[in-house]
Amino acid sequence: MKKALAILMSTLMLASLLTGCGGSSNSSGSAASGSNGTTSDTSGSSETVKIQLAHSDTESEDGIHQKMAMLFRDYVSEMSDGAIEIEIVGNGQLGGERDLVEGMQLGTIEMASTANMVLSNFDARFSVLDLPYLITNYETAYKVLDSDEIQGLLDSFAQESGVRVLTYGQGGFRQVIGNVAINSLADMKGVKVRVPESDIYIDTFAALGANPTPLAYTDTFTALQQGTVDAFEITPAVVLSADFYEVCSDISMTNHLYSPNPLMISESLFESLTEEQQNVITEAAKKAAADQRQWLEDGETDTLAQLQEKGMTVNTPDLTEFQAAVESSGLYDSYKDTIGTDLFDSIQALCK
Repeated sequence: MKKALAILMSTLMLASLLTGCGGSSNSSGSAASGSNGTTSDTSGSSETVKIQLAHSDTESEDGIHQKMAMLFRDYVSEMSDGAIEIEIVGNGQLGGERDLVEGMQLGTIEMASTANMVLSNFDARFSVLDLPYLITNYETAYKVLDSDEIQGLLDSFAQESGVRVLTYGQGGFRQVIGNVAINSLADMKGVKVRVPESDIYIDTFAALGANPTPLAYTDTFTALQQGTVDAFEITPAVVLSADFYEVCSDISMTNHLYSPNPLMISESLFESLTEEQQNVITEAAKKAAADQRQWLEDGETDTLAQLQEKGMTVNTPDLTEFQAAVESSGLYDSYKDTIGTDLFDSIQALCK
């Protein structure tokens, strides 16, 4: 009887110990999952939340997306005391720009920096930021990007698509770069210009009298080198950072489109973060965008000077006839219904 009682007491003591150990497993509170499965919050855990930020640009520090990513990474580290770590994955290692947006919708890509035109494939309203000769200077660009009208678009896009646009950096104004000099609208006639696979870019160059040729960005260098296309259109910063001066002789300052670059995060990832972590991500994005915009704007003159030193000729045509050609083509009217009359009119009013 004594032996049985002793066994019973030992069993009860062991069960009590096991229950006590298990009862503290959730005492650390809610945590957010990083890309490597690490969990943490910024207010006490010694672990680090790791988030991948992808882009398709060069990983050179002169790259516009790389610069944005680096600034964001550094601000996040500073503001979280190292509790959130941003890993930059550039050079299209995780896919092209459309792949990155689709990945964020699925939750397989965590963050990305792309060109705005990509978002137009998911929501036609974003085309309002890609209309030719609508935004003609940086002051207007920032007023539009930071407006309540655009914030309303971003809020609805996050709810509907599962992708949250945190802020906009920029690539600057797009120019025609190639092996042909554009000094007037007449010089555009029949020129085979590589454009992204975007209707608004195709329609813009058709309105200017060129022969727009949709082609993947990754194939553009070779196409220029082999003469498959005469020119392409992009911002001067990319020409310098991606060495396009090696296969192009001229840069013609057509300023046909302004190029805003959204910095995005998967909405499912964002919602999994603590409120404190969300605030860090949001505020770091705004600070990085302000710095990146100023960096590109301040460096424009130097960028063109470096391209000239590398043998390129800079042409500066009178843009009045270019703007008139676009306006008379009916392009604005054709996109007004797609974008939505209210949004179109409000953005156009901001640009006046």
